[in-house]
Amino acid sequence: MSDFQTILRLARRSLLVLGGSLLVALAAYLAAGYFKDRLQTQLTTVQQTVNAQQATLSEKQTDLANLQTEIDRFNQLRQAGLVGTPDREGWTEQLVASRVRLALPPTLLYTLHPPQPLAQQDSAVAPVTANVDADSTNAVAVGPQFHDLDVTLTDIQEEELLALLRDYRAHVKGHFRVNLCTLSTPTPTGLSARCTLRFFTLPDAQPTPDLS
Repeated sequence: MSDFQTILRLARRSLLVLGGSLLVALAAYLAAGYFKDRLQTQLTTVQQTVNAQQATLSEKQTDLANLQTEIDRFNQLRQAGLVGTPDREGWTEQLVASRVRLALPPTLLYTLHPPQPLAQQDSAVAPVTANVDADSTNAVAVGPQFHDLDVTLTDIQEEELLALLRDYRAHVKGHFRVNLCTLSTPTPTGLSARCTLRFFTLPDAQPTPDLS
């Protein structure tokens, strides 16, 4: 065997080894690219899932904050006497207390009418008249209501009436507006005033009785 053939045989072996190495390297490169693309796709999917969950969490946190705001507002309305069982007895007691506190003449008379649905505030309703809360009105209430409190005072001055209304508003648990107020012609002893104070409430929902 000539030297050339010997060299060729040795070179073929080296070329085969080199070719095998190149094939292995190419396969590794292609596999790395495949797994890289696959991992990138999985990473993108995971990132999208995380983003969606973060958006949902942010939305839930906003809803929770809004709910807490509404709860706080509801509690404020309840504390102010606008929501819940109306303190009708307290309204009349505070009216008397305001008169006493301001040392006004003991000529105060009042009539607390039964509650009426706010949607029917223009309808005619027969009042219950007394100097106590004529409140046998424990019927089930649905929706906003108004309660008219008629107040009559004699032998007072106009500024005394205004002081009474200011003091009453500052101390009574509830929200009212002066719906009507008429004053008589002044006399040597003062004047007579008749005012209607309208309270507004939203009773708690009453459970429906189980008739089964």
